[in-house]
Amino acid sequence: MNRTVPLITDPDQVRATLINAPVPAVPAVDAPVGIGWLRAHVPRFSTGSEHQRLRALVTAELDRLSPADLRERARAEDGPLPHVRVLAEALGLQEISIEAVALVAAHYQPYEPDNPAADEAVVALVAACGGVADDATAARICLLVQACAATSALVANAQQLNSAGTAEQIIARTMDENPPLRSTRRVVDGEVVELDMRHPGLGFGAGPHACPGRAHAIAIAAGIIEGSE
Repeated sequence: MNRTVPLITDPDQVRATLINAPVPAVPAVDAPVGIGWLRAHVPRFSTGSEHQRLRALVTAELDRLSPADLRERARAEDGPLPHVRVLAEALGLQEISIEAVALVAAHYQPYEPDNPAADEAVVALVAACGGVADDATAARICLLVQACAATSALVANAQQLNSAGTAEQIIARTMDENPPLRSTRRVVDGEVVELDMRHPGLGFGAGPHACPGRAHAIAIAAGIIEGSE
């Protein structure tokens, strides 16, 4: 957790801030496709009506995917970043480079420094999505990028829990006791603050930016856990 900004730890205050406060803004980008372009075209870093419009594109992609099918695919998948492979294939993006997804995910947050390799990775992902750099393509890329580290951490934390029960029960305990999302940022009274997300019930966020792919993430993680047994 980065403590260079004020940290809010009280769970009630964290939840209220998630519901009421905007995310830190990113600048509109009139530049070649890269990390800056991606940040400016995804719901994760937008607010208000623009966030609603971009989020609708993401939920439309998710609505095409069956959590049960994702779970079955994940149960049979092996190799590195199986959840990214499963999600990409279910979206019909067989040419996606999981290495490119991982590189973009590592530099996705606006407070990360510029990285030419990550910019090139975004270009490659746009090409793999059909080559059109529009909001619909950004929505598909953000699904892969935002699932990358979060689902990896969820599965790793669940496996470390070494708990009995169904995959869903193990995941539920993990989300309460050791969630993958440790912190996030919002703007309060003009100041960027960091929110401690390590509280029961907050693992998938709250408010306008709550994770729209909760059911899909749980299904994929459950399939991976079941496939490793």
